[in-house]
Amino acid sequence: MAVTATSAETIRRRVWTTGAVTLSVFCSLMTVGLSGDSGTVAVWNIAIGLVLNLGAAVALVWRHERPWLVLGVALVGPLFFSTDATAALIALYALARTERGQQLVAAATAVFLACGVSLTYDAFRTRDNSVLTMGSTRPEVGGPKPDWDIALWIPWLVAATLVAIVVSVAVLKHTRTELAQAERSRDRATEQTHVMRDEMIRTEERTRMARDMHDTLAASLSRISLFARALQVSGAGNPEKIANTASMIRSTAHEALDELKNIVGVLRGSGGASRASGHQGIDGVADLVQSARAAGLHATFYADLRPGDVGTVSGHVTYRVVQESLTNAQKYASDQTIRISISGASESGIRIDVRNGLSFQPPSVPGGSRAGLRGLAEQARDIGGKLEAGRLGEEFVVDCWLPWFA
Repeated sequence: MAVTATSAETIRRRVWTTGAVTLSVFCSLMTVGLSGDSGTVAVWNIAIGLVLNLGAAVALVWRHERPWLVLGVALVGPLFFSTDATAALIALYALARTERGQQLVAAATAVFLACGVSLTYDAFRTRDNSVLTMGSTRPEVGGPKPDWDIALWIPWLVAATLVAIVVSVAVLKHTRTELAQAERSRDRATEQTHVMRDEMIRTEERTRMARDMHDTLAASLSRISLFARALQVSGAGNPEKIANTASMIRSTAHEALDELKNIVGVLRGSGGASRASGHQGIDGVADLVQSARAAGLHATFYADLRPGDVGTVSGHVTYRVVQESLTNAQKYASDQTIRISISGASESGIRIDVRNGLSFQPPSVPGGSRAGLRGLAEQARDIGGKLEAGRLGEEFVVDCWLPWFA
């Protein structure tokens, strides 16, 4: 595409150059014929002007590469000899495409003088050989060629008009070219901006998924560790409890693995948005509480939700807030009772309140990044909600509000 455009531009420029050279040569030869037929100028003057203008016509080939040099060559003939200023006007047009300010004023003034001198020579020719009066009056058959005195300000007015037209057209063309380039630059910048925005969105989504995966897996692994600890401490001599605890460990491990597979599939672009297994919405909160109780945690759960479909993202964040709160309580306050309350309606949103008393026992599971609640606060903020967590008196409180539809 670019090669084709360049070739078309080259051909177009060559056509215009050929036309400019041809026009300049034609006008010079026509001026020679008019001057010779009029007989008002010496032959040597006409000959020198013709030679200089033919050289200027050839020089027009390089008018874009060396505009000032070509303009200087084109000005010599019409400034001092009886010839036309066509080459000078063409050179001025090429120069006006790139120059502005004092340089353009100087060039236009020089061409104006050359055109004025050339047209003044023309004004002193016989009327049928003058470009200014040609065709205005037919001479009598067999009679002498009439003269016609033209006011000297007329050639200079015509010269000023020609120069003004050439400069105006060149400036207009240059402005249109700059506008076209500006539009192309704007389109490229807009396209790059869209690409960067899309990449930022993808990066943010991958970061959110990675954070969600980290928090979910951390919670699942913590539950597995707690189940194993409970099995180790109180499972001896109770085959039924051993079997139940092992079943919960197996179920939790499968849920964590399925969650990992689902998120990795989404990150690779081969998975859908749906969750592969487990109730990752608000309906799965009761199962979370039941699993925590089975692991030995004292928990109460109260739900007061009006009928209606909760938004998918809001339901998932609700699930994650309860999951993270239960995990933290199992780690740091396993000897305390955790109270979970969820209420809401479509017009007021979802309110999640989780409380547990502070414990002075060492954590049941060492380590942990303690970044789960901070990540959930970011998720809640992303959908227009708010999450606050911290010590309040003798309790640790997690208070979260989420929009109903999100």
